[in-house]
Amino acid sequence: MKRVISSALLKRSLGETIFDLGNGVLYDLCRSHPDHTEDDVIVAKVWLIGRSYAAAIERGRASAKSIPGDRFYKKRVAARIRRSAIDHWFRQVREDRANERLLSLKIHDRVARLFAKVAGRTKRSLASKYLHFHFPHRFYIYDSRAAAAVRCLTGPLLPPGPLESLADQVYVQFWLRCEALNRNIEILFGRRLTPRELDKVLLTVGRTNTNAR
Repeated sequence: MKRVISSALLKRSLGETIFDLGNGVLYDLCRSHPDHTEDDVIVAKVWLIGRSYAAAIERGRASAKSIPGDRFYKKRVAARIRRSAIDHWFRQVREDRANERLLSLKIHDRVARLFAKVAGRTKRSLASKYLHFHFPHRFYIYDSRAAAAVRCLTGPLLPPGPLESLADQVYVQFWLRCEALNRNIEILFGRRLTPRELDKVLLTVGRTNTNAR
């Protein structure tokens, strides 16, 4: 059954600030070092964002036994990301405003595929979080908790367009649900939430659902 957002739940969610300072450090890091040309910068961003959000790139990696952690970051994470086209993709996001939705979904798919090549397994959640800290107003933060919560708050969706169907469908569906929820919140309460604020709402709903079981 679809759940309705109340003003009390919205106020409680947005009033949660305990992690704002820590998140601010990650935003500042990506703002100060947006590119991927230096190994220490790449490692710092991938390591700190991944570890802070329980989405570490080394988590569950196929090569865990053959490549120790420090060497994995230096020889595989930094090297492969530096040699990739990620800075070109990020420039597209910064410069192209013609079709933000389609481009956001396409770039998430590319970053997720890049991280999967590095780690040997799907890194959908890390890709969304990594992109979010570089583009805070563009990318919704995906994980299983947020996905479950947004499903409780949204009804059936229209099928994605033909070009959207080329991106990662799990993230496409999540992104479309977040957009639908955000539009509903704007209609009900007269404000559009940032992806960070929406994540706070989804976290509160997830906690409430867990406590109700």
